[in-house]
Amino acid sequence: MKWLIATLVVLTTISGLSFAASPSAEAAASIEVHPQSSPNLSTAAPDEDTAAEAALLESVNRSRKQAGVAPVRIEESLRQAARLHARRMVATRQLEHQFPGEPSLLQRIADVSSLPLDRAGENIANVGCPDDAHDLLMHSPPHRQNILDPHFNVVGIVAIWSHDRLYLVQDFGHAMPSYSARETASRVGEALNEARASNGLPELAPFSPPHLDEAACALAKEDRPSARLVAASFTNRKVITYTQSTPDILPSAASGVLENPSLRHFAVGSCYARNAAYPTGIYWVAILLY
Repeated sequence: MKWLIATLVVLTTISGLSFAASPSAEAAASIEVHPQSSPNLSTAAPDEDTAAEAALLESVNRSRKQAGVAPVRIEESLRQAARLHARRMVATRQLEHQFPGEPSLLQRIADVSSLPLDRAGENIANVGCPDDAHDLLMHSPPHRQNILDPHFNVVGIVAIWSHDRLYLVQDFGHAMPSYSARETASRVGEALNEARASNGLPELAPFSPPHLDEAACALAKEDRPSARLVAASFTNRKVITYTQSTPDILPSAASGVLENPSLRHFAVGSCYARNAAYPTGIYWVAILLY
């Protein structure tokens, strides 16, 4: 066989939403992430063709420029994830996106990277000549879609020779901005008041109840954005909770609560956390209104 290629795209669930009108719960600890690496497999070896990797990156960005799409930048942790998978392909002489016992693409990335991602895609190939690789991928619609996807802004590319064949892995991702809890509260507050202004309603004034960030982290620990969990700790408040990769994008269903003319104040708690449902992380947001 002259060549083999395969492609994959995965997205995290972008948002979930819950409301409650509230009626003391204990605070939960922040969720921490400690990416793990495999030093024996994660570093470049003599059989890795770094020149081919650089040429492939140049070709990818040239094609993106021709399509009017912003370039992707190399992200070393994605290269590490791609390298680990490429070595599995070399060891088995097979092209697979997930071998038996191997984690999913997002989990593979999360295991070696602290990068916050909400989207990932993978191209894999087995070619005899590196000069043909990019054209081959571009003439395959699903591979071309990954290469030209405007949502992707980072990539890890690895090319490894084995038995006169070049095994290629391109792991694409969309890296999200990283915000502190304070920055998230500010951005969400601006979004709340913009939504209010668009309906001719006055701005809400911020207030700062204790332990609201911890309450948002508790949602992540429970793996459900339940407003009732938050409402149990904060009495006489309306509560909105949701998960979102971009925290200041409010769920459309929240408009019914925000249009209440009797509201005067708001508070925002947030927690960026990873769990089984969101291996590369997502923002958990809790909003109090009164």
